[in-house]
Amino acid sequence: MEKKLLFLAFILLSSQAVFADDLANQLANFSVGLDADITIRNDTLLASPQIIPVEADIRNPNDEPMSVYLLKQEAGGWHIVNLLGAIAPQAQNSIELEISVQYDKKTAAKTRYAVVGRGAGGTVYGTFFEVSENWAEYEKEIRDSLTGMVLLWVPSVTLVLIVLLFAVARYAYKTKSPESVKGEYTVRTLIAPNVADRPFEEKVADLIMHPITLVFELACVGVLVWIMLQSLTQTAGAADAGSIMLLSAIGSFAIPFLYFAAAWYFEKREEGKPLRFFVGMFVWGMFAAFLSLLVSSGLISELKGVDIAPYIIVATMLVSPVVEETFKGIGILFMSGHHDYNDALTGLLLGFTCGAGFAFVENCFYFSFKTNPFDVGLVSWAGLILYRSFFNTLAHGCFTAAVSTPIGYARSIRQLRSVARLAFVPGVFLAIAIHSIYNMSALADSIVVDGKAVPFFVFNPMLIILLATMFFLVLVFAVIDEKKRAAVARLGSAPG
Repeated sequence: MEKKLLFLAFILLSSQAVFADDLANQLANFSVGLDADITIRNDTLLASPQIIPVEADIRNPNDEPMSVYLLKQEAGGWHIVNLLGAIAPQAQNSIELEISVQYDKKTAAKTRYAVVGRGAGGTVYGTFFEVSENWAEYEKEIRDSLTGMVLLWVPSVTLVLIVLLFAVARYAYKTKSPESVKGEYTVRTLIAPNVADRPFEEKVADLIMHPITLVFELACVGVLVWIMLQSLTQTAGAADAGSIMLLSAIGSFAIPFLYFAAAWYFEKREEGKPLRFFVGMFVWGMFAAFLSLLVSSGLISELKGVDIAPYIIVATMLVSPVVEETFKGIGILFMSGHHDYNDALTGLLLGFTCGAGFAFVENCFYFSFKTNPFDVGLVSWAGLILYRSFFNTLAHGCFTAAVSTPIGYARSIRQLRSVARLAFVPGVFLAIAIHSIYNMSALADSIVVDGKAVPFFVFNPMLIILLATMFFLVLVFAVIDEKKRAAVARLGSAPG
């Protein structure tokens, strides 16, 4: 029943859109000129979008009321912007119009409009006018600001990240991880792990952490970055593309790296798991983002070619969550074969780290390819970087933790250890479900914000706060469970 109602609603909306376009094209083919004086105040364009005020003095020559419309000419023909109102018989009205213009990667542009009146007798009166857009000052201001940000923020943030990277590496080198086999976690075994007598799944887990694997995954991500840079260069120019990509990369990496460092440090303090586990999962998350973008783009393109009208909803609820959570989950599944992937705490934090790596690449793609400061303005772009880097990274970490935690918990129970990896299946389904709800909340926010119902996002942040609360509750449970197991192990090994 719900599907039928949604289908009928879609048909109704589609028929209304078609009717509106047909009416606009009919009105644009007016046969009589409209007695109107159009005054355009072409203020300097310094923001996108921006309102250009237009004053229209319109006279009704009829002995009957006349409805007046504002039309806009676009690639698909004429479209009705709005109904301006009605003018009394033989009367003159002064109407204040607000023409919203948005930067479209062109320094100068012209858009044709029409003010059209239609009387009760069916006669259509109209007049055309053009709105000129000069975005030179806007582009100059954005470029100057980008240059300032590159000179100020990139060196500062890079220096902080280098110091943090050095601190993490030094702490990892100085602190020894507990080993099941002597010499298991050394620099030598990182390059040449001793896996000769280990099960196949442990060999796969070691392969995920091997430097050659990491280099290959990073090279694939580098190819994606190169493609993004080339595409951006064609639309924004080499200099602007370089600045946008650099700021996007720094902004996208900073917060996920802090999440990564915090997750590893907490795990290291509680259980002492080696840094290579977390590096392997973070880089796998980056590689999963590369794979997901390739596959999702292809599937969504196919949806556009098929007669599936609401393909955006299908892509949002099904394609992206299924593809992304599956690729991230495969890395978790590979890593779970390691003997030290042995409890809920390890699973939770490794899954969160994998999600953080994924969010880093996805955000970088979004900030540079899907939107940029010329499209939305520098302040909005910077705000978007902070918002998505903090919240989107947190969300992706929670999604992947839903896959990894059940596997780790099952591995901590002796009776379930041999079948623990089967927990991957319900975990992935749970992650997909949460991810779909998350995407729909973002879509709902975009609808209500664009519709001026609320001035800021509501549903998406509330859902992320709920996810974060659940994550920390599970973290507390995992820590308590780990301490209980450690206490039991100590009692079991204590002398008589």
